Amino acid sequence: MDRTVYVIVLNWNGGGVIGPCLASLARVSDPPLEIIVVDNASSDGSAEIVRRDAPRAELIVNERNLLFAEGNNVGLRRAIERGGSLFLLLNNDTEVDPAFLARMLEALERDPAAGIAGPKIVYDDDPKRIWYGGGGFFPFVWIPKHENIRMIDGSFPERGGETLWVSGCAMLVRREVIDAVGLLDPSYTMYCEDVDFCLRARRAGWKCLYEPRALVRHKVSSSSGGGMTPFKLEHRIASTLRLFRRFKPLWWRILMAPLQGTLFVLLAAALLFSGRFGLLRGAMRGAARLARGA
Repeated sequence: MDRTVYVIVLNWNGGGVIGPCLASLARVSDPPLEIIVVDNASSDGSAEIVRRDAPRAELIVNERNLLFAEGNNVGLRRAIERGGSLFLLLNNDTEVDPAFLARMLEALERDPAAGIAGPKIVYDDDPKRIWYGGGGFFPFVWIPKHENIRMIDGSFPERGGETLWVSGCAMLVRREVIDAVGLLDPSYTMYCEDVDFCLRARRAGWKCLYEPRALVRHKVSSSSGGGMTPFKLEHRIASTLRLFRRFKPLWWRILMAPLQGTLFVLLAAALLFSGRFGLLRGAMRGAARLARGA
């Protein structure tokens, strides 16, 4: 089996982060890497940084911002054209441990039924604190969550193995998974694309693995702005509801509708009475988008 990993780094206005990301990849000696940077029509000159600092990387510049799913799909299609069999999706606002990829690849090689693997992801500004420690869902409401988020790394027993979904911030994928389920779904526009992809893979019989020995540092939300914004809240609500519609049966959606409606009303009321009108408008736009099928 060819162990070469095609790393797809999606970049949008990442002038402050893309350089350190690519420099950290340059320190990975095993397995061999082929790096493809997909620039989503950046306006900050970050594509020039890639040309200058990573001349061996293939740079694809999109004419417009295709967002997360389709931007990554551009890179995946190119990697497939080049004959790749292993692909890593990696955010531009990350820095990787030199051994992270070898450890994820070991996890895949131990289990032929494993098609997707993800590392432990910690906060770049607080690297002892976990951002992603496996993918799960909140009970009943089935909203995606990061396991052990904000927990102190090493303060509790942790084991790798099967997880429900892997974060698209750093996701290693076998070619056979894409052959079976296709690429990321651009209808999500932002958020839940990774969850959707992993759930489709699991439906097709593939396992998703979490490998805590592999480590990535993440400068959280550097491209969309730190903290919650109206833009992010709109897309999070719309994408989560889209996920329900695709993967949960009608009876479940009917049964959960009162609870989810109540939670949405409570959220809207909290935003209203706290004066966060921008976030309130974002929440309303998110719900309206799904109602009209956008």
